[in-house]
Amino acid sequence: MKAWEILSSRTVYRLGSTEMREEVCRHPAKGLQAPFFRLFLLDWVNVVPLTPEGEVLLVRQFRKGIHDFTLELPGGTMDPGEDEPAAAGLRELTEETGYRTDKLILLGWVHPNPAVQNNKCHFFLAEDVYQVQEQKLDKWEEIELVKIPWDQIPEKIANGEITHSLGVLGLMRARQYKEKRVK
Repeated sequence: MKAWEILSSRTVYRLGSTEMREEVCRHPAKGLQAPFFRLFLLDWVNVVPLTPEGEVLLVRQFRKGIHDFTLELPGGTMDPGEDEPAAAGLRELTEETGYRTDKLILLGWVHPNPAVQNNKCHFFLAEDVYQVQEQKLDKWEEIELVKIPWDQIPEKIANGEITHSLGVLGLMRARQYKEKRVK
């Protein structure tokens, strides 16, 4: 198999660091040709924060895509020029929750939607988090901090209280990491 050939590319939308391109592509073997849309986004980070008491710090916030509230992991976009996902994870954790950690563990990364997006989402486990400040939210954010016992997380996922796919994946990776460490 070979990559599709890009015959033409034009930016159809740009806002800040987000760009959408329409690319006319040709299949190398079949000769088929069609327009596709690609989103060029900065990488994301998600953090699973665990307190010394065994609670997970989650954030509840309004999400425009579903026009409803979600319960999810603290995280967000890496800032332009921010090269270290771990630094971005610590920044997002502190901004959204007011907590920090001295034990940040990389849990890996995924492509959130490689069909149309170019970015990665990096996952971290933050153990023994402690409060260092109040939340420092940007003007568009309104976030409620929610503490849930670690052992209740699988039930919250199963009953649909936690539905954000990247949050579910981050929590599952943290669970796998913790289970391997116990063995």
